[in-house]
Amino acid sequence: MSIRESRLVNKIWKAQHLALSKLGLRSYARAHKPILRKYLSAVLKATPHPTVIETGCIRDATEGTESTLTIASTLMGRGVFYTFEISREHISVCQELCKPYNQYINYVEGDSVENLTKMAEEDAFDTIHFALFDSVNDGTHIWKEFKAVEHLFKRNTIIIVDDVLWGGDKGRLMRPYLEAAPEWQTKVYNVEYGILVAQKVDEARGDE
Repeated sequence: MSIRESRLVNKIWKAQHLALSKLGLRSYARAHKPILRKYLSAVLKATPHPTVIETGCIRDATEGTESTLTIASTLMGRGVFYTFEISREHISVCQELCKPYNQYINYVEGDSVENLTKMAEEDAFDTIHFALFDSVNDGTHIWKEFKAVEHLFKRNTIIIVDDVLWGGDKGRLMRPYLEAAPEWQTKVYNVEYGILVAQKVDEARGDE
Protein backbone atom coordinates (compact mmCIF):
# COMPACT_ATOMS: atom_id res chain seq x y z
CA MET A 1 0.00 0.00 0.00
CA SER A 2 1.43 3.38 -1.03
CA ILE A 3 1.53 6.42 1.27
CA ARG A 4 -1.16 8.07 -0.89
CA GLU A 5 -3.41 5.00 -0.69
CA SER A 6 -2.82 4.74 3.05
CA ARG A 7 -3.84 8.37 3.57
CA LEU A 8 -7.04 7.86 1.57
CA VAL A 9 -7.93 4.75 3.58
CA ASN A 10 -7.24 6.66 6.80
CA LYS A 11 -9.59 9.50 5.79
CA ILE A 12 -12.42 7.15 4.81
CA TRP A 13 -11.93 5.03 7.92
CA LYS A 14 -11.88 8.06 10.23
CA ALA A 15 -15.10 9.44 8.70
CA GLN A 16 -16.86 6.10 9.21
CA HIS A 17 -15.93 5.89 12.85
CA LEU A 18 -16.73 9.48 13.67
CA ALA A 19 -20.20 8.76 12.30
CA LEU A 20 -20.46 5.67 14.51
CA SER A 21 -19.40 7.73 17.50
CA LYS A 22 -22.08 10.38 16.87
CA LEU A 23 -24.69 7.63 16.64
CA GLY A 24 -23.60 6.36 20.04
CA LEU A 25 -22.52 2.99 18.68
CA ARG A 26 -19.07 3.02 20.20
CA SER A 27 -17.00 4.66 22.91
CA TYR A 28 -14.53 7.31 21.81
CA ALA A 29 -12.71 8.24 24.98
CA ARG A 30 -9.11 9.32 24.40
CA ALA A 31 -7.35 6.46 26.13
CA HIS A 32 -4.06 5.91 24.33
CA LYS A 33 -1.94 7.92 26.75
CA PRO A 34 -3.06 6.32 30.04
CA ILE A 35 -3.01 2.81 28.54
CA LEU A 36 0.47 3.26 27.10
CA ARG A 37 1.77 4.75 30.35
CA LYS A 38 0.18 2.04 32.48
CA TYR A 39 1.67 -0.89 30.59
CA LEU A 40 5.01 0.68 29.78
CA SER A 41 5.42 1.60 33.45
CA ALA A 42 4.75 -2.06 34.33
CA VAL A 43 7.50 -3.10 31.92
CA LEU A 44 9.89 -0.58 33.47
CA LYS A 45 9.24 -2.00 36.93
CA ALA A 46 10.04 -5.52 35.72
CA THR A 47 12.93 -4.70 33.38
CA PRO A 48 15.65 -2.15 34.21
CA HIS A 49 16.50 -1.17 30.59
CA PRO A 50 13.79 -2.39 28.20
CA THR A 51 13.80 -2.36 24.41
CA VAL A 52 10.68 -0.64 23.08
CA ILE A 53 9.41 -0.43 19.50
CA GLU A 54 6.60 1.47 17.84
CA THR A 55 5.41 1.25 14.24
CA GLY A 56 3.90 4.48 13.02
CA CYS A 57 5.03 7.64 14.80
CA ILE A 58 2.95 10.78 15.45
CA ARG A 59 1.63 11.88 12.06
CA ASP A 60 -0.42 14.97 12.89
CA ALA A 61 -0.29 17.60 15.62
CA THR A 62 -4.03 17.21 16.25
CA GLU A 63 -4.37 13.41 16.19
CA GLY A 64 -4.58 13.20 19.99
CA THR A 65 -2.85 9.84 20.28
CA GLU A 66 0.69 11.20 20.74
CA SER A 67 2.06 7.68 21.16
CA THR A 68 5.69 8.54 20.37
CA LEU A 69 5.69 11.44 22.81
CA THR A 70 3.96 9.37 25.50
CA ILE A 71 6.42 6.50 25.19
CA ALA A 72 9.50 8.74 25.13
CA SER A 73 8.35 10.85 28.09
CA THR A 74 7.58 7.72 30.11
CA LEU A 75 10.90 6.05 29.34
CA MET A 76 13.04 9.18 29.76
CA GLY A 77 16.07 7.31 28.50
CA ARG A 78 15.62 4.35 30.85
CA GLY A 79 15.36 2.06 27.85
CA VAL A 80 16.02 1.95 24.11
CA PHE A 81 13.17 3.22 21.95
CA TYR A 82 12.81 2.74 18.19
CA THR A 83 9.96 4.20 16.16
CA PHE A 84 9.50 2.94 12.59
CA GLU A 85 7.92 5.25 10.03
CA ILE A 86 7.87 5.22 6.23
CA SER A 87 7.10 8.91 5.74
CA ARG A 88 9.82 11.55 6.11
CA GLU A 89 7.04 14.15 6.48
CA HIS A 90 5.56 12.29 9.45
CA ILE A 91 8.97 11.92 11.07
CA SER A 92 9.53 15.67 10.77
CA VAL A 93 6.16 16.36 12.40
CA CYS A 94 6.95 13.92 15.18
CA GLN A 95 10.40 15.38 15.81
CA GLU A 96 8.89 18.83 16.13
CA LEU A 97 6.28 17.62 18.64
CA CYS A 98 8.81 15.55 20.59
CA LYS A 99 11.53 18.21 20.86
CA PRO A 100 12.21 17.76 24.60
CA TYR A 101 12.52 13.98 24.15
CA ASN A 102 14.12 13.41 20.75
CA GLN A 103 17.37 12.33 22.39
CA TYR A 104 15.47 9.31 23.69
CA ILE A 105 13.99 8.34 20.30
CA ASN A 106 15.62 6.37 17.49
CA TYR A 107 13.75 7.23 14.29
CA VAL A 108 13.96 4.48 11.67
CA GLU A 109 12.77 5.72 8.29
CA GLY A 110 11.47 3.37 5.62
CA ASP A 111 9.23 0.34 5.33
CA SER A 112 8.67 -1.01 8.83
CA VAL A 113 8.59 -4.69 7.85
CA GLU A 114 11.86 -4.42 5.95
CA ASN A 115 13.59 -2.50 8.72
CA LEU A 116 12.31 -4.73 11.51
CA THR A 117 13.41 -7.82 9.59
CA LYS A 118 16.85 -6.36 8.88
CA MET A 119 17.45 -5.19 12.45
CA ALA A 120 16.32 -8.54 13.87
CA GLU A 121 18.64 -10.40 11.51
CA GLU A 122 21.52 -8.11 12.44
CA ASP A 123 20.83 -8.64 16.18
CA ALA A 124 20.14 -4.96 16.77
CA PHE A 125 18.04 -6.19 19.69
CA ASP A 126 17.89 -9.66 21.25
CA THR A 127 14.62 -9.08 23.11
CA ILE A 128 11.71 -6.70 22.67
CA HIS A 129 9.96 -5.92 25.94
CA PHE A 130 7.22 -3.58 24.71
CA ALA A 131 5.74 -3.08 21.24
CA LEU A 132 3.05 -0.82 19.83
CA PHE A 133 1.80 -1.81 16.38
CA ASP A 134 0.02 1.22 14.92
CA SER A 135 1.22 1.91 11.39
CA VAL A 136 -1.06 1.70 8.33
CA ASN A 137 -4.66 0.46 8.40
CA ASP A 138 -3.60 -2.74 6.72
CA GLY A 139 -3.98 -5.90 8.78
CA THR A 140 -1.59 -7.86 6.55
CA HIS A 141 1.16 -5.27 6.99
CA ILE A 142 0.68 -5.18 10.78
CA TRP A 143 0.82 -8.99 10.80
CA LYS A 144 4.11 -8.95 8.87
CA GLU A 145 5.55 -6.46 11.35
CA PHE A 146 4.63 -8.78 14.20
CA LYS A 147 6.01 -11.89 12.49
CA ALA A 148 9.30 -10.15 11.71
CA VAL A 149 10.08 -9.86 15.43
CA GLU A 150 7.84 -12.47 17.05
CA HIS A 151 10.84 -14.58 18.04
CA LEU A 152 12.13 -11.63 20.10
CA PHE A 153 9.10 -11.54 22.38
CA LYS A 154 9.88 -13.30 25.66
CA ARG A 155 7.92 -13.90 28.85
CA ASN A 156 6.30 -10.68 30.13
CA THR A 157 6.64 -8.84 26.82
CA ILE A 158 3.66 -6.51 26.34
CA ILE A 159 2.15 -5.79 22.92
CA ILE A 160 -0.42 -3.13 22.11
CA VAL A 161 -2.33 -3.16 18.82
CA ASP A 162 -4.47 -0.18 17.95
CA ASP A 163 -7.74 -0.08 16.00
CA VAL A 164 -8.91 -3.66 16.49
CA LEU A 165 -12.68 -3.23 16.92
CA TRP A 166 -14.60 -0.68 14.93
CA GLY A 167 -13.77 -1.57 11.37
CA GLY A 168 -10.06 -0.92 11.78
CA ASP A 169 -8.15 -3.47 9.75
CA LYS A 170 -5.03 -3.44 11.91
CA GLY A 171 -6.16 -6.26 14.18
CA ARG A 172 -7.69 -8.45 11.46
CA LEU A 173 -4.96 -11.10 11.75
CA MET A 174 -3.23 -10.09 14.96
CA ARG A 175 -6.24 -10.15 17.26
CA PRO A 176 -7.48 -13.72 16.57
CA TYR A 177 -3.92 -15.03 16.65
CA LEU A 178 -3.10 -13.50 20.03
CA GLU A 179 -6.48 -14.34 21.55
CA ALA A 180 -6.13 -17.99 20.51
CA ALA A 181 -2.54 -18.38 21.67
CA PRO A 182 -2.19 -19.89 25.18
CA GLU A 183 1.11 -18.08 25.67
CA TRP A 184 -0.57 -14.68 25.39
CA GLN A 185 -3.05 -13.09 27.81
CA THR A 186 -5.16 -10.49 26.03
CA LYS A 187 -7.52 -7.68 26.90
CA VAL A 188 -9.44 -5.43 24.51
CA TYR A 189 -10.35 -1.91 25.60
CA ASN A 190 -13.55 -0.75 23.91
CA VAL A 191 -12.37 2.84 23.54
CA GLU A 192 -11.61 4.88 20.45
CA TYR A 193 -11.26 2.27 17.69
CA GLY A 194 -10.44 -0.58 20.06
CA ILE A 195 -7.10 -1.15 21.78
CA LEU A 196 -5.75 -4.68 22.25
CA VAL A 197 -3.20 -5.33 24.99
CA ALA A 198 -1.43 -8.69 25.13
CA GLN A 199 1.15 -9.95 27.61
CA LYS A 200 3.26 -13.00 26.93
CA VAL A 201 3.02 -15.45 29.81
CA ASP A 202 4.66 -18.52 28.27
CA GLU A 203 7.34 -19.37 25.71
CA ALA A 204 5.30 -21.97 23.84
CA ARG A 205 5.00 -20.35 20.42
CA GLY A 206 7.41 -18.19 18.47
CA ASP A 207 10.46 -19.07 20.57
CA GLU A 208 11.12 -22.57 19.31
